[in-house]
Amino acid sequence: MRVSKNGAGIVVASEYIPHVQTVALGFWVRSGTLYEQEAEQGVSHFLEHMFFKGSQKRSAREIVEAIDAVGGELNAYTTKEYTCFYVKVLMEHLGLAVDVLGNMLSAPNFEIADVEKEKQIVLEEISLYEDAPDELIHDYLASTIWPNHPLGLPILGNRSSILALDQQKCWDFYRRHYHPKNIVVTAAGNLDHEQLMELLEEKFILHRDLEADVRLPVVIPYAERTCLVAKQTEQLHICLGFPGLPWQHEDIYTLGMLNNILGSGMSSRLFQKVREEMGIVYSIYSYSASFVPNGYYGIYAGLSPRNAEQLLSAIGGELGALKSGLVNDVELSRAREQVKGSIIMGLESTANRMSRMGRGLLLLGEVTSTAEIIRKIESVTPADIQRLAGTMLLNSHSSLCALGPTAELPNLRQALHAAF
Repeated sequence: MRVSKNGAGIVVASEYIPHVQTVALGFWVRSGTLYEQEAEQGVSHFLEHMFFKGSQKRSAREIVEAIDAVGGELNAYTTKEYTCFYVKVLMEHLGLAVDVLGNMLSAPNFEIADVEKEKQIVLEEISLYEDAPDELIHDYLASTIWPNHPLGLPILGNRSSILALDQQKCWDFYRRHYHPKNIVVTAAGNLDHEQLMELLEEKFILHRDLEADVRLPVVIPYAERTCLVAKQTEQLHICLGFPGLPWQHEDIYTLGMLNNILGSGMSSRLFQKVREEMGIVYSIYSYSASFVPNGYYGIYAGLSPRNAEQLLSAIGGELGALKSGLVNDVELSRAREQVKGSIIMGLESTANRMSRMGRGLLLLGEVTSTAEIIRKIESVTPADIQRLAGTMLLNSHSSLCALGPTAELPNLRQALHAAF
C-alpha cells in the first residue's frame, strides 16, 4: 500500500494488485449523520443523491452512461460517519473513473429544480424504509440508546428535515464538509500510484477557504431505556442494546469473537438455541455497531408476540452463560476460523481492499495490516471473552425496543429483568 497527499492536502492511498485487470476507486468523505446539525438531518444522504444529478461537465444521464459505456459499476452510500462514492472499471479506464467521480464531487450543480425533485424521491425512500420493520427496529434501538444525539438519528433524516432542505443548505453543508481535510481517495487493482496522483491533480480540483468541519458531539452515557412502538405487523420485532466499543478500542477483536459465538451465523449460540432448539423465531442474530466516539451491541429477533417472554428468557440464559463460564476450545477455534476466513476471503476483492483502506484512513488515520489483525484475533482467549461479556452485557445499561403489535405484550422490561 502506498499513501500520499496531493497538492490540496487530500490523502490518497493505493494498492497494486498485478494479477487482476480491474481497478476499484473510492472517494471517502467525512460526511454523515454524526456531523449534521439539528436543522440538517438527512443532508449527508441527500447530497449523496444530488451529486448524481449532474456536474458542470456532465448531465445526470451522461454520468451514468460514461461508466456504463465501459462496462463499469458506479454507486455511493452514506453511513452515520461517512459517505463513499465508488466505481469499478477495467484498468485502462482509470482516467475516466477519476474524471467522472472527481468532477461530480468538485463541480456539482445543485440546481433548484433538482433539489425539489430529489426531496420527493428521498421522501419515497423514507416511506419504503418504514415499510420494512425488520430494518426500522434498528433505528429505534439507536435512538433509544442515544436520544437527541446524531448517532441515534436515522441516516435518511425525517420528513420535516427533508422538506426544509433547499439549495442554500446543500451548498452550505457541501462547502463545510467536502473539504480536502475531510476526504480520502483510495484505489486497489492493476494501477500505478503516480498515475493516480497525476489524474487527481488534473481532474479533482477541490480548494476551500473555509476550515473543515470535523466537530464531534459528546456521546450520551448508556442507561436503561425502553421503547415500544405500536405498528400493524404480523410479527413482533425485538431489539436489545448494550454498550459497545468504539473502533479503536483495544477489545474490538475480542468483541468480534464474542459476537461470532453469541449470535453471528447459523452455528451461533442464539441461533442454535432459539431457532433450532426452541423453534420460536425465524430470524435471530447479534451485531456490533462501532463508531469513532462510541458503539453499541445489538440483538435482534422477529417472532410471534406470544413468545416474547420465552425469547427474553432464552437470551438472558445465553448472556448469563457467556458471563459466568468460559467458552470451550472447539467453539473458540470455530469462531477464530470464521472471523479469519471472512477477512482473508474479502481480500480477494479489489473493492473490499479499496474499502478497507478508505475506512481505516478516514476514520482512524491508519490501516491495520492483515497480519496484525490475524495476530490479534489469535490472541483472544476464553477469559478475554468472559471478561468483556461481564462488563458489557449488563441489564442496568440495556435498551429494549419492540416494534409491532405491542398492545398484546406483557411487561417486557420486567421479563428482561427476570431473564437476567
